[in-house]
Amino acid sequence: MDTGSSRFAAPEAGARAPVAAARPGGAVPLTGGGRLPLVFLIAGQLAFGLAAAWLARATTAGVPPYLHPEMVAVAHLWLPGFLLSVCLGAGYQLMPVVLGEALRVRDGWLWTHAVLHTAGVAALVCGLAGGRYVFAGLGGAAVAAGTLIAALATLRTFLASRRRDAAAWSFLFAAGWLLATTLAGVALAINRRQGFLPLPAIHLLHAHAHLGLAGYFATLLQGVTFQLVPMFTMGEARRPCLAMAALLATQAGLPVLAAGLAWNERALILTGAGVLAAGIAGSGVALAATLATRRRRRLDVGVRAFVIGLAVLGLAALAGLGLAGKAAGEAPAWNGIAAYGLLVIAGGLSLAVLGMLAKILPFLVWMRAYGPRVGKAPVPIATALASRKLEKLWLWLHGAGLVCLVTGAASGARWPATAGGWLLAAGAAAWLGNSARVLRHLLARA
Repeated sequence: MDTGSSRFAAPEAGARAPVAAARPGGAVPLTGGGRLPLVFLIAGQLAFGLAAAWLARATTAGVPPYLHPEMVAVAHLWLPGFLLSVCLGAGYQLMPVVLGEALRVRDGWLWTHAVLHTAGVAALVCGLAGGRYVFAGLGGAAVAAGTLIAALATLRTFLASRRRDAAAWSFLFAAGWLLATTLAGVALAINRRQGFLPLPAIHLLHAHAHLGLAGYFATLLQGVTFQLVPMFTMGEARRPCLAMAALLATQAGLPVLAAGLAWNERALILTGAGVLAAGIAGSGVALAATLATRRRRRLDVGVRAFVIGLAVLGLAALAGLGLAGKAAGEAPAWNGIAAYGLLVIAGGLSLAVLGMLAKILPFLVWMRAYGPRVGKAPVPIATALASRKLEKLWLWLHGAGLVCLVTGAASGARWPATAGGWLLAAGAAAWLGNSARVLRHLLARA
């Protein structure tokens, strides 16, 4: 990112009042002085390392059944622990840039969200791993309470903004789906003990998972892609009408898909999955048109991982369509479902989110550590903070691990799953090593 033309500026230290609205084209302050996004980003990366190590241990005898308590716990450490934490941290900084308005929320509420989220995820994962569903429900309730803060902040900031394209709407839609997902998760945890819901738990779990995967993550990516890719490739967002139509298709298809999964109605599942896949395909076409305008012809590792992740999500959508045709059949394709989940979570979403993080983390650290020193002393450029060798090593190891894991899950073979788990963990180690290299620059501020 070009630090010389940054739209960010450090806020006044110790400010407690709501941040003043940013003028169009003016400076947008670092949220919480840059500390708040970094707390979410660091917590998310620690969860990534733990989840990858846990998955490597769990796959030593092959990929366990995806409904195994250990796998459910790993999935929640990976999703709300890793992916959601990173997206929240990045979103709190990106939202003012996209909407052209500073966040309409006091810093104290954002810090409350950080505490609720990290403590809630820890309780949720520990509760699920140990079969203590009341404890898991309490953790989920804490995550949901934090999500409510984020949803209200998003709504107020969106209403203050005049921007109404796919990038802007994606924040509002994603916040709504995230709130619905967390509340549904709490209900599922309570239902595990009380049994008050009339539908089978496995069908409700499938619906809950897709509310988060497609409702929050895919929706958010369908919007921020058209802010991030032009920014990092020096290109222009193209096909805005198609991007908006694709986003709306996702919003229309997901409720139908979720209802179909909850009631195990094949017609609804196929209809919802088809509309959802069409929306993802439309976003892909708009992205291809946007990439064609780039002036930086060679994609760096972060952007490359981001684009690969979106392509993997497209493949996962096709795989989901294939599974949808068998969703209400007599013999569920358990191996196929596990492979599909890995393709979406460890593949598309993780590559896209970490690719985005590879660009955002060095910039936030640079602004926090060196921004105030510009013009007063020599400072490094933001792109020099990370190691390109470690970034490339992570991408290769993560990609190889993903291929092995998906192969092992789909075939039921032990050795590809075991190799995939350890390759993914090795890639996570490379990523964390590079992240530590970037974060050490924060010491320069001391």
